[in-house]
Amino acid sequence: MQQYVLHSPHLTISAEWWKDEWMATCFLNNVYCCYLPAHCSHGLQPLDNGVFNALKAAYRRELERFASLTDSAPMDKVNFIRAYAKARRVGMTKKNILSGWRVTGNWPISRSKALRHPEIQEDRPNGSPRATPEPRPYLGSDDTPQTSRQIRDLGLNKTPKMRRRYNVIAKGFEAQQQTVAAHTQRIASLEEELARLKRGKKRKAVPNPNKRFMTLGETLAGKESIPEGATRYMPVGVEFVSSSEQESESEAGSVIEVRKENIPHQPTRRSRRMVKKTRVQ
Repeated sequence: MQQYVLHSPHLTISAEWWKDEWMATCFLNNVYCCYLPAHCSHGLQPLDNGVFNALKAAYRRELERFASLTDSAPMDKVNFIRAYAKARRVGMTKKNILSGWRVTGNWPISRSKALRHPEIQEDRPNGSPRATPEPRPYLGSDDTPQTSRQIRDLGLNKTPKMRRRYNVIAKGFEAQQQTVAAHTQRIASLEEELARLKRGKKRKAVPNPNKRFMTLGETLAGKESIPEGATRYMPVGVEFVSSSEQESESEAGSVIEVRKENIPHQPTRRSRRMVKKTRVQ
């Protein structure tokens, strides 16, 4: 893949050997440099004439949409990244990148496109004729009208009574469009509020093994029987480290190893004594 680096012409480099070394390094790494003439970056810069225009237009649309949904909420980092990500998907496309090189005449090379750039053309005199607006498309008799203006146009060559009826239909159509637009905006606002609330949802609490161990210690100290439900998660066998091992591991501190053993459950009293089974004679 060929990568292009646009070198600004107004930057000066004092050491010529460093410039040659830098160009040689770029070439050896498959990077092709493109030097633009002075004061022509606005007409020959592919990014300014292709990608950036589409990117800024898409980002403005996302800002307008965000302002219409939450007009009082500030533009925080999360919404900025979300808006920029959507604008980047729209602007940073292969078609826009190639069109920037093609419009400026850099590739394929075309001097006429660079000379015909609108920003380097001569100013037109004030008496120049203005461009006439394009006529509205004709709506046939079999076509469904899409706007209130098209509904009114259907009654132009009709009688006054028919024109009034078409006007009433057009007013009802406009009212219906306003209602649909209000409902659509309300739905979009509620969806945005729901997404914001989901972002602030608390995470699920992770169980603390130290707290579980302290609960077991308090149960043993109070000489109470361990409930059956607690034995599923709490270990029963406790192994203490001997004194010799504690001295050898003085740097790590005292260590208590807790293991889970499959000890059958036996009924006990409050005094921790076993309940004797009665023998049948």
